[in-house]
Amino acid sequence: MARYDAVIVGSGPAGLEAAVNLKIRGKNFLIFGSGDLSGKIKTAPKIDNYLGLPGISGLALAQKFSEHLTAMGIDVVNEQVSTVYPMGDYFAIASGKRTCEAVSVILAPGVFSTKQLPGESEFLGRGVGYCATCDAPLYRGKTVAILAYSHEAAEEANFVQDIAQ
Repeated sequence: MARYDAVIVGSGPAGLEAAVNLKIRGKNFLIFGSGDLSGKIKTAPKIDNYLGLPGISGLALAQKFSEHLTAMGIDVVNEQVSTVYPMGDYFAIASGKRTCEAVSVILAPGVFSTKQLPGESEFLGRGVGYCATCDAPLYRGKTVAILAYSHEAAEEANFVQDIAQ
């Protein structure tokens, strides 16, 4: 069974950044995720909080991620990790198609959505958003409603209120 220095679970910005840094450091690693990297990013109409790329669309940012990975020779394993077992001085990682071992595991799975509300997908990026930091400036001077399921959402709502006024 192959043993890696690290296995990364997730191919969003955090997982990809970890992969780039592991590659630079000459580490042997695998990154498991989606072949399209981050579906959430691709739907963003405009991203202003990604350093060096203000005003970039999510689709353009995803393309830049893909180009960077290609330039560095990093491939994403298009499989979902089902289990991670601590084995003492290493971890056993299983996906649907393979099992491997790693000294370290980096968990960067992102956020998974639940069942969408009626109209949610049709209005994503046109009034419906998921990121207070990203989206609040789009709603300056507008009436905003926030639907959330976590206690952290109150802080996000306060942030949107401060920015959108």
